[in-house]
Amino acid sequence: MRIITTNILASLAVWALAAGCGEGIVEIDQSAYEPKIVIEGFIFPHQPVRNIRLTRNIPLNTEIDVSTVVLSDAQVAIVDESGRRYPLSLNPITFAFDDFGTDLEIENGKSYTLEVSAIVDDVALHARATTTVPAGPVRIDRNAPKLAPLLYRERDQNGELKRFEIAFERAPGSSFFALALKALNADTTTFIYDNAFEEFTGEDVLEDLDDFRNRFSWIQDQPLAPGQSIMEIFWFDLWFYSDYQAVLYAGDRNFKDFLTTADQVQEIDGNFHEPVLHIEGDGIGVFASATADTVHFAVKKPQ
Repeated sequence: MRIITTNILASLAVWALAAGCGEGIVEIDQSAYEPKIVIEGFIFPHQPVRNIRLTRNIPLNTEIDVSTVVLSDAQVAIVDESGRRYPLSLNPITFAFDDFGTDLEIENGKSYTLEVSAIVDDVALHARATTTVPAGPVRIDRNAPKLAPLLYRERDQNGELKRFEIAFERAPGSSFFALALKALNADTTTFIYDNAFEEFTGEDVLEDLDDFRNRFSWIQDQPLAPGQSIMEIFWFDLWFYSDYQAVLYAGDRNFKDFLTTADQVQEIDGNFHEPVLHIEGDGIGVFASATADTVHFAVKKPQ
């Protein structure tokens, strides 16, 4: 299922936070600006290529003209291992680039390259990125006992806190797995105000509704050989009496490196480093692939 429930691609912001052993200081002026193609794209095996978002970066202290942010005139194509090119076209409804043809088939274990050319600030820019699709599917065990509905922070007969767990068969050759959770009935009336962590008002919930509704976590360095792994779903990620959708992704190298480094750019000593972006040329962002599976579970309100 092709769903990204948490917007891990919203920005490449650098957070100038005080670190335990030092404080990072970044000085940026207009001379540091270089026009770039910003890429946000994911492909999935046996699904059409959709929603490849191409925008541009903006200089600091510049009023944003939304009509010029999307690179609607970009030349975009997917190139397969044989060198065959499949042009993508702008979808006027989503303002993203899609493959409207019928010949391109995304297959497990194959590599695909995104090539983009665009004019930004009268400068001709070119960017390319290659992703290798995971070799096989990831499969969630839907019959696992720890996916049955639970009351909020329900305890067993020994007083131990129960928990949800997702047991799954690993995608061959994949060691990184991300889990995106979405509360399907999220609003101020279903929020768990009597939670175990922090007090919130209805205004707080409305202000940060997307953050409460959409949560994600990951595990890495799993065995590359076939077999079963388990991901625990923590209670601090469940904020609503609700049905939940859980999408498990087995991601490629690009998927892993972007997710784990895009918002972790400061060392403990305060110094900064760039996120790991596998994009050549005049581009930033992510072009990645993953295989995914979806399951549902529910958190019930005590009577």
